[in-house]
Formats: sequence, C-alpha cells, structure tokens
Amino acid sequence: MNPRACRYVLFTLGLAGALVGGLGLLNYWVDPYNRFGNNRLGVYISAERESKSTEVRRYPHNALLLGNSRMAMIPADQLTGFRFFNGAFGGATAEEIYYFAAHYARHEQLVVLGVDLLTGDPSELHGDIFAPPGWTANLNLLLNLSTVEYSFRTIAEHLSGHPASLRADGSFEASPWFALYDREDRPHLDWEIDRLLSAYQGSVNPSKVHMTFLLKLAECLRQRGIACVVVVPPLYETVAQRLGAAPGGAVFAPWLSQLKAVFPNVVDLSFSPYCAVENFFKCDPVHFKPAVGVQMLNVEVLPVALRALQEKTNPLASEAR
Repeated sequence: MNPRACRYVLFTLGLAGALVGGLGLLNYWVDPYNRFGNNRLGVYISAERESKSTEVRRYPHNALLLGNSRMAMIPADQLTGFRFFNGAFGGATAEEIYYFAAHYARHEQLVVLGVDLLTGDPSELHGDIFAPPGWTANLNLLLNLSTVEYSFRTIAEHLSGHPASLRADGSFEASPWFALYDREDRPHLDWEIDRLLSAYQGSVNPSKVHMTFLLKLAECLRQRGIACVVVVPPLYETVAQRLGAAPGGAVFAPWLSQLKAVFPNVVDLSFSPYCAVENFFKCDPVHFKPAVGVQMLNVEVLPVALRALQEKTNPLASEAR
C-alpha cells in the first residue's frame, strides 16, 4: 500500500474511532438508562429495571416496596413508619420480583409486596435479568444507536423542564398519568374493563396456579430475616361486581389460601371499599390513584407489618394474641 493510501486508511479509521468513542462517552455521561449510576438529568425513558437496580443500592432505606405498576405508582416518601424504596416496576412478573429481591433485598427490615389476584408463575421465563451485566452487554449499550437517541432525548427533556419518570425513591412520577388517564373517555374505559374481565374469567383454575417464584421469594426473605407483608390490591368496582364474587372473593378462595400458605401475612383488599370507582383514574380501571395507595398501605398494611416485626423480635407476642 502506498503512503498516501495508508494515511487515508489511518485517517478514516481514526475518524470512525473518534466518532464511536465520542458517542460512547456521551452515552456513558448522560446514562439514559441509569445503568452505570452516572445519570444526573433524570430518567425519561422506560428504564425502571435498569435504574432501580442502581438506585436501590444508593438510596437510604430500611423497607422495600415490590410489585407491578400499581405499587410503582405509590409515592414511597409518604408511607409511615419506615423509609421505603419503591422497587416495583411496570409489568413485573413473579420471576422478575424474585430475582430483584434476591439481588437487592439484603438488610431491609420489611418488604411490602403487591400481588395481583391470580398471580402465579409467568407463562414465559426470562431468567435472571438482574444479574450483573458483562462487558459485552455494557459495550453494546454504550455503542448502541438507540442509546444515542435516548441520550439526546434525555438532554432535551431535562432542558425543557419536564419531570423525570422516576423519583429519587424509585416511585413512578404520576403527573403524566393524571394528564393521560384522569379524564373522561368512556369507550376506552369500557374496553379496559372488558379486557380485565376476559383476563380473570379466562384464567387458569384458581386452585391450580403455580407459585414457584413466590415460594422462592418467601424463602429468600425468611433466610435473610426480612419481614414480608403481601397486599392483594383492589379490583375496579365494576370489574369486581361483574365477576360476581361474594365478599372476600369466594371464587378466588383457593388461590388466596395458597398465597396465605406461602406468606403468612396477607392483606386482601381485592373486594374491599378501596374498589370504589373514585379511587381509580377516570379512564384507567387498573391503577388506583397514588393518594389511595398511600392511604391503603398506611391504614391497612403497615399496621400488619409492625405487628409482624414485633412478633419476629418477640415470639411471645404472637402467643399472647
């Protein structure tokens, strides 16, 4: 190769390397997923799992809130008696919750776990997504064009003054949810109600739900000396009525009995006054409002948690009851 061609190749390679390296440095500095703990602008993309895996290790707390988006919507800093980190995330499965707790529930006094009615093992397993990523996974994230897009989006959203999707304590920022779903939209509401009814009515036999990962979670927390209280969140009032369940949800009694055999402390609010329509977003029959979640936990759940901790430290207390 002649010197001129050699210089051209070196220049091209150097330019490409500088471009790729520059984009990698941008992604590392902005860290839109908060995977590396460098994010200072806020998380503006769907990255609950990556970000919470980072923040749970940095945020001072002695209690952990776990579950799906219903629990993620609850502002952890308004819960009484403990300092919570909200480790719940949208669409969470029992498998994901177990692996998250296995990695990050270490020194907490308490775990409050939200378990939706008929929850069991997921139909499709994905393995331990919270295992520490290798250098190839990190490089792929840093040099990925999607990450570049998310980095610029993060910068733009921050400069525009928009709220980040997650708060420092891991809680979901609910203001965009109010804007989208706390408005009248009867067709959408009816569609969601029908979807929920189909899901519950088409589910497996309540007595045949497998709870492998919930069992593993209960055993993991027991071995680590962490108290756990499970809450079964309320159904939307119309859904509860159309399911035709008796008070306490008799049709779901086998599932509830199985859950109580796994976790001794269960607060079942599935068919309770918290099902009232006004407790939910106007066109979202899945998610109760954050203030309702705070009241629900402070009034119904955390007193049970305090009793469980007292019995844990003083076994004679349970015998005296």
